[in-house]
Amino acid sequence: MKTSSKQQIIEAAGVTFERYGFKKTTMDDIAFAAGKGKSSLYYYFKNKEEVFEAVVAHEAEILVNEINSSLTTSSSAVDKLTNYVTTRMKRFVERGNLATALNDNFLATFSFIEKIRNNYHDFEVEMIAKIINDGIQREEFKSIDATFTAEAILTCMIGFEVPLLTKSQTIEDSVSKIRSVINMFLYGICT
Repeated sequence: MKTSSKQQIIEAAGVTFERYGFKKTTMDDIAFAAGKGKSSLYYYFKNKEEVFEAVVAHEAEILVNEINSSLTTSSSAVDKLTNYVTTRMKRFVERGNLATALNDNFLATFSFIEKIRNNYHDFEVEMIAKIINDGIQREEFKSIDATFTAEAILTCMIGFEVPLLTKSQTIEDSVSKIRSVINMFLYGICT
């Protein structure tokens, strides 16, 4: 299947934004990385912000597909929640532009970033609450407020992003830490 010019630009821009960051990346850098003329970029996008928004949307779509795929590997709600958290956190440890958009305070000044953050937050709460409700129905989880619990789990994951990003030496180290966090979510710290 041939990749469209717009998709080539989005993929090249993703690599360029990761390498140089949003602030330092120019439309010239993106055009060069995509092997296109700058006029080709402006045919599809008004400015660098629009390109970045498309890159983040593309990465979010990839992550959503990875999460959905990980959820189909088990029927247990406990395993689904574990797979969800592991897949999501592993992607954030690997960085990428989606993680940057959700965590970078400089980018928060752009209205499109706030929209992305809100949409992604709502998606995550909904997905986690669905897993929890499924677990309640299957009697794997106590009868709890699924939406509140989903918000709490998401808040914990967001709180762990920076320590995982900055202190993990390898992806395996990160996954081990993520699994420890999941065990705390599910089983607490009491003996």
